[in-house]
Amino acid sequence: MTAGRWLALPLLCLGLAGCGSSSSTGQPSTAQTIGNVLMFQSTKPPVADQLPKDDDIDPLVCPQVIVADGGAAIRAQAGQDSGGLRYQISINDVARECTPTGNGGFRLKVGVEGRVLLGPAGSPGSYGATLTTTVTRGTSVVARRSSRVGATIAGGQGGADFTHVEDGIVVPAGSGDVEIIVGLGGGGPAPARHRRR
Repeated sequence: MTAGRWLALPLLCLGLAGCGSSSSTGQPSTAQTIGNVLMFQSTKPPVADQLPKDDDIDPLVCPQVIVADGGAAIRAQAGQDSGGLRYQISINDVARECTPTGNGGFRLKVGVEGRVLLGPAGSPGSYGATLTTTVTRGTSVVARRSSRVGATIAGGQGGADFTHVEDGIVVPAGSGDVEIIVGLGGGGPAPARHRRR
């Protein structure tokens, strides 16, 4: 029998009802057995439990970004009451993006959106804080980066938004859960050439 006829046999079996039926004894027919050999390299088709499932493939789950305790906002006060608030810098939203690099590792990008607000005792100017991004796997620190974030508030404005993206963090393959932690600290007005009193 030529190769072309062997290849045509499974297609022929799919088109004929008799190939898929069993004999009256409950045993598979000769044509069905031959079709199984050609399609599954066995006289019997695989059991459903032996077929690969989508669940068997371990997809990359990009970890959520956690805002550190006490790191969601910083405030500067000129007095004890709320009227003494000079400014507040806060994290409003976070995002992340994971790109697989193979073998369970991935490249990570972390984005932070925030806002600088002037308080009753504040004045226009540039204000900033240190944003720290820490990535851990299990008990090991994979990366720790610190960047200055903030905004300039012009006269007549009560606040301004800022965005920051930390890119190029490589998380190697390994055991243990990955955590992404961001937090603000070290706030203060940016140095200015001239400040009015």
